[in-house]
Amino acid sequence: MNDNLVRTATISKEGTIMIKKFLIIIGVILMALAAPAEAALAIQDNRATADYWVGKNKSGEEVFVSTADLERLNLQIRQKSSNTLVDLAQYPAKVYTQWLKNKITATLTIGHFDKDEVPKLFKNGAALTEYSYTHAKQNTCLDELPAVCEVRYALTINRINLRLLPEDAGWFEGKDDTKYNQLQATALDPCEPLAVLIDSKDKQFVFVESRYYAGWVKPSDIAFTDKATWLKYAAPQNYLTILASRKTVPYGKAYYQMGGKVLLRANELQKDGTWAITMPTVDKNGTIMEQAFNIPNDNGVVKGALACSENNLIRQAFRFLGEEYSWGGEDKSVDCSAFVQDVYRSVGIELPRDADKQERAMARSISLKGMSHEERLNIIKKSKAGALLFTGGHVMIYLGTDDNGEPLAIHALSSYYTFDGGKTAKHYVRKVVVSDLHYMNRDKIEMIDRLTSVGNF
Repeated sequence: MNDNLVRTATISKEGTIMIKKFLIIIGVILMALAAPAEAALAIQDNRATADYWVGKNKSGEEVFVSTADLERLNLQIRQKSSNTLVDLAQYPAKVYTQWLKNKITATLTIGHFDKDEVPKLFKNGAALTEYSYTHAKQNTCLDELPAVCEVRYALTINRINLRLLPEDAGWFEGKDDTKYNQLQATALDPCEPLAVLIDSKDKQFVFVESRYYAGWVKPSDIAFTDKATWLKYAAPQNYLTILASRKTVPYGKAYYQMGGKVLLRANELQKDGTWAITMPTVDKNGTIMEQAFNIPNDNGVVKGALACSENNLIRQAFRFLGEEYSWGGEDKSVDCSAFVQDVYRSVGIELPRDADKQERAMARSISLKGMSHEERLNIIKKSKAGALLFTGGHVMIYLGTDDNGEPLAIHALSSYYTFDGGKTAKHYVRKVVVSDLHYMNRDKIEMIDRLTSVGNF
């Protein structure tokens, strides 16, 4: 063959190889640039599995709170969470003006709506006006409360939103925002008992107290009933607990999240292997009607509560992995404290709803304030799997240390910051992830150095 032809063929072949390598490199770079924010933060190997952590925790199957002791523990948590967790079975039949005023005012305070100054928020894409703000607050009837309020009794008939003000439209921090509605308090599962206290001025909302939050709901989302029927749900004796992260019971009907309770109408499994349950629905007059259903005995439910062990907490936490973060549970999902609350209530431990209130409710707590990085690291590494790690406005479930001695946690994360070449970037994650404790806030402080306490039971 002619040498020039051979040289040309060789160059051509080498050129093709170089082009392919170049395209591969470009492809990798583009994939990295297009990767979602959580990919840079979230652990994605076998450490992001329940099996990894359960396998490392051989003693984690031991029950640390027996079924017999759960009632005492939950009473202790309620006592440490006064005005936050409520024993509805002991709720008074009547409440008085100042008591009710304090309840409504406390709800306003959560959203900082107790102040006269109009908050810098947006409603329907425009800056919130003084008229809208004043109108929403006047709709609470705070200045027109009755001397005595007769308590009415109701149940939720599906998963519903509880608001801090009796207002339909969302209030957001940015004019184009659709997330983080500042009026959203929490979401309530079906069959949640409510003490109904007062109507809004426009009669479009009612102010209610649930077992862990007070706020405003639509009357059309609840069913009124007598106290005897209501007490069956306020103090259930025979029930199933939802173990799946989300489940409709029966299929296509009421939407629950983990830890929700479904009343049993028969204490044992039926001959066909199903559970016989009772569900509330509502008639045309807004009054409760109880319907009987049968549902499969699958791994999404358990009679009573799951055994309270470290490994069960870990298994339950991983059922949420990868699911969306949602402020106040508005989009059928969880934020950080709802995630923790759902995981813990699946093993029978009833926690308050918000992270700061959960921190105060811990039976055993180690403060990390004023400690050095190394002192914090030492305490965290000695903590039990399932312990709660707290910082201002955030809570995580501790998993343990990986094979390299790195402490990891699972949590519903909203966002984090990176700093490159003097540029600050905020990354929205909005998912339940496994991560280390090195990610930073806007002040360039790692999470481990922002932690305020480690809580346990």
